[in-house]
Amino acid sequence: MSHIIPYAGRNHSGPVTQNLLWQDGNIYLMDNHRAALWCWQQKLDLYSQPHSLMHIDRHYDALRAGVHVRKMPNLRTISAADYLADTFQLSSGRIPRFRWDNYLSIYLRVFRKQLRTLRLLTHRDGDRPRFHPMFESEPDELPENVDFWLERGPWIVNIDLDYFFCADAHGGWVQMMTDAYIDETFAGLKKAIDEGHVAVVTLCLTPSGYTPGWTECVRLSKRVFKILGARHPRI
Repeated sequence: MSHIIPYAGRNHSGPVTQNLLWQDGNIYLMDNHRAALWCWQQKLDLYSQPHSLMHIDRHYDALRAGVHVRKMPNLRTISAADYLADTFQLSSGRIPRFRWDNYLSIYLRVFRKQLRTLRLLTHRDGDRPRFHPMFESEPDELPENVDFWLERGPWIVNIDLDYFFCADAHGGWVQMMTDAYIDETFAGLKKAIDEGHVAVVTLCLTPSGYTPGWTECVRLSKRVFKILGARHPRI
């Protein structure tokens, strides 16, 4: 268990700012979801190994990717720091390749031949991914079915805590799923992990948007890590 990059503190986490990337076994915690693609390659060979992916997130994270995949670095050999620092050239200058809203579409462009099944649980925000077979499930289906869906692995399970929050009447954000819902969901995930169906889990806090912020996101992530039997960083 370790901080893969130096922990920068509870700072603003925008489209490309990475303050946290922590690993305990095959479970990764991050504040910005852009790091997820690198993490998946550490536990699966995305280039050659057939696998499936479950995406639990308020957003699709699949902003259309075109030039983003040109001269993309080899994820087998690149470090996390170099992955996060990677850029590509546009007429306006060099910009970061991997963002919180495009890493999944980049993955689907580059590794789709190895992807067997894509299951989405979202609020249907953003560009819908283009892939078949793709299944979109409703929130009330998740707790009772997660371990069943995760049979016949290996699976990537990609989760953003913003899935569990909604806007309130005062312009803030509140947890919309009960603790019981969350406990049952992650108990099912733990069962699938213990049965060897899950290769890697990536959990994103998203503390600077669509959630109440760092304090509440860290509280919830600690609850999740306890259920999964993983050690949570001191942050």
